[in-house]
Amino acid sequence: MPRSFFFGACAVALTLAFFIVPSSAQQNTAPRVGAPEAQTTAPLQSPQKIDEASTGAGATITTPSDPQKQCVKPGEFAIELRSGRNPVGPPIVIGTNFIPTNQRVDIGVRAPFVDGVRYFAGIDYGDDTYLFKRQDVVTHRATDSDPLVQKRLLEADQTIVTLNMGDDLAWFWSRVDLYLYTCNSPVGQSPWRVSSVTVRLSPYWLSVFAVIAEVLVLYVWIAFALRKQDHTFGSFLGALNPAQVSAGPDGKGSLSTFQTLAFSLAVAALITLLLLQTGTLVDLSGSILALLGISGIGATIAKGTDTQRNALSADNRAWLLRHGWIPMAKTVVDPSGATWRDFFTTDGVFDVYRYQSFIFGLVVIGGLVAAGVNQLSTFAVPNTILGIVGLSQVVYIGGKLVTPTNISDLNAAIADLRAAEQKLKAAAVAKKQGQVASLAEAIPLIGQDAYDAYRQKARDVAAIFADATGIVVVDASLEPVVA
Repeated sequence: MPRSFFFGACAVALTLAFFIVPSSAQQNTAPRVGAPEAQTTAPLQSPQKIDEASTGAGATITTPSDPQKQCVKPGEFAIELRSGRNPVGPPIVIGTNFIPTNQRVDIGVRAPFVDGVRYFAGIDYGDDTYLFKRQDVVTHRATDSDPLVQKRLLEADQTIVTLNMGDDLAWFWSRVDLYLYTCNSPVGQSPWRVSSVTVRLSPYWLSVFAVIAEVLVLYVWIAFALRKQDHTFGSFLGALNPAQVSAGPDGKGSLSTFQTLAFSLAVAALITLLLLQTGTLVDLSGSILALLGISGIGATIAKGTDTQRNALSADNRAWLLRHGWIPMAKTVVDPSGATWRDFFTTDGVFDVYRYQSFIFGLVVIGGLVAAGVNQLSTFAVPNTILGIVGLSQVVYIGGKLVTPTNISDLNAAIADLRAAEQKLKAAAVAKKQGQVASLAEAIPLIGQDAYDAYRQKARDVAAIFADATGIVVVDASLEPVVA
C-alpha cells in the first residue's frame, strides 16, 4: 500500500504539473508568416457578395456550386493554412484556457454572423494535421444567452463555431494550433479568410482517470493520517473501511460524518475534472452548498450530541480519577471496531431514519455526478428531496437526544456512590468529633454494616462502569476515601 500510495501521488502530481503550466491560449490576431498585414482588417463578406464585387456592374452573378465543400484537403494543409499566404480572418475567442475533448465546444469569432458563410476547422500538431469533418463544425449566430456573450468575450449577432471534439484528438494536454477558415468562391480555391489561435487540448478520459486517482489518494491519505503507530499492513487495509474513517468519539461509524466526506469528495472530484478540462473554476450552486451545509451541520451537532450524552460529568470524572477507576491520561478511542452496521443502527437496533438518510444521500450524489461538471453552478436538488435529507438529519439527531444511554445511567450511579461516601465520611467525623486518619480507624466508628453496604454499592457501580466503558475496576479501588 505505501508503494501504491507513492505511485498514485506521483501520478496526480505529474498531472497537476502539466495543468499548472501557463496556457498560451491567447487570441492570435496577428497574421502568420507571409500574411499581408493590411488584410487583417478586411470586412467579412459572403461568397455571393465577393462574386458581385468581382464581376462588376451588370455582370451575371455566379452562385457557388457547393458552399458546404471544404476548400482545403488534408494534403494541402501546409500549403493553404500553415503558409500564412491567405488573408487573416477575424480574431478567435475561447471561454476557457483548455479546449476539452469528448464534447462540443463553442469557439467565438469576432465577426458578424452572415448567412451562407460556412466555417471549417483544422488542427496543426506540429508533426501532424487534422481536418474536421463538415458535420463536426456548426456555425450559428451568437445570442445574449451564450456563455461567450455573457462573459463579454463576444457580442450578440457575432459568430459562434461549435466544434465536435473527439477524445482521440488530444493527449496529455498537448499544445496545438487551431485554424478556422472560410472558403472562397468559386468553390475549390484557396481559403478566403484564415484565423488561428494556439490552445491546449484537454483529454477527457485521461482527466477522468486523474480525478479517480486524486479521490483514491485523498481517501487513502485520510486513513494514512489517522493510522496507529503499531499499524501493520493488514490493519491499515482494514482502516480503509469507511466506517472506521468516519468513526465518531464513541469509536462507532458516524453516518453524518460519512455523508459529509462523500459529498466533499464528490464535489472536489467534479471541480477538479472541470479544472483539468477547461483550466477554469466554477461557482457552486445553492443546492450543492445546502447539501454540504446540511451534512456538515448535522455532523457537528451529532458530534456534540454524542459528546454530551456519552461523557461523564465533571464531578464524577474527578471522583473516578481520585479513586483510580480511569487513567489520568486521556484514552484514545480505537475505531477498529466500527462497521457498516453502525450507519444503520442506534444502540444495536435498526434505525429506519438513518437508512433513509443514507439512501437519499447516495441518490443526490448520483444525480450530482450524472449532471456533470458543466452544471455545478446550476445544479438544483428538488426542494422535496432536499427537505427529506434535512428531515432525516433532524430525526437522526433528535433520536440521539431522546434515546437513553448507558453513560447517563452510569452518571447517576456514580453520583449516588459519591453521596454514600460523603455520608460515611461525615458519620466517622461526627463520631470521632474530628478528622479521621485512615479507613481502618473509620470502620469501627461507622460500623461494619455501613461499610459492607457501601462496598456492595461500589461493586454494583463498578459493574455498570465496566459494561459502559470496558474498563475493569480492581477490588482495591472500591474502598471509600474517608481520610
